Amino acid sequence: MPACHQPQAKTSAISPVHYHYDDFNGCLDQPFNLEHNGASHALILISVDRLAKSATSDDREAFSVVFRGDKSQTLEQQIYRISHDALGNMDLFIVPIGLDDEGMRYEAVFS
Repeated sequence: MPACHQPQAKTSAISPVHYHYDDFNGCLDQPFNLEHNGASHALILISVDRLAKSATSDDREAFSVVFRGDKSQTLEQQIYRISHDALGNMDLFIVPIGLDDEGMRYEAVFS
């Protein structure tokens, strides 16, 4: 498995960083921090999955990431500021996808 590392910056009107599957795959089982309304929420990256090839003009790879958070509170579907020691700060649109035995799962899709 590749090591978790800061992705290279890419100039874009939407986002200055273009994330790749390997950026997150190297961070499996590591903690991420989500800040919302002055509160900090711990998330653990539990899966990274490749998706069907994206139809974007710049031929980006499509993948999804799933985080697990505390089961006592469900965060709403929206964009959140999430940080990681190696990947840095990112604004991700996450969607709650359901509880498992350990907590609430949230998915973000990159396409």
